[in-house]
Amino acid sequence: MEITINGKMSELKFNFKALFKANSEYSSVENGVSQGNGAVLLFLRLIDNDVTVIPDIIKVAGNFGKATNEDKLFEAVDEITDGGEKIDEVLTELKDELKQSGFFMKTITSYKNKIEDNLPVMEEKAKTDETVTDNLPIIKAMLKSLNDNL
Repeated sequence: MEITINGKMSELKFNFKALFKANSEYSSVENGVSQGNGAVLLFLRLIDNDVTVIPDIIKVAGNFGKATNEDKLFEAVDEITDGGEKIDEVLTELKDELKQSGFFMKTITSYKNKIEDNLPVMEEKAKTDETVTDNLPIIKAMLKSLNDNL
């Protein structure tokens, strides 16, 4: 997918640089430590049809640099979605392009496998830990979304 911002056209590339930026900028942080899951979280937002993920994906895959201001980024989103008329098509195309990236798919698949491997431990811990009990349905829903879309 090609995006134009400030007269500069760039092809979105889901390469190692994009993976690194996604994990650096969008990973969750627990106890002050980055979880390195930014690429996974962006993918989950795509499959959940969260339209606000579009500018975030442009930031990591568009090679426009940090100088791009939000207004220009939002204008680009308006342009590629035809003022919102083609949101579903754009989300699908972005998801498909991301799934074609070996870097992103390796990261997402590894993350999914870790969840699957640790699920029995989390279920056992949920019996005595209220925080785990509260988070377990979210983790299971995330795993289901990943399994349904990979």
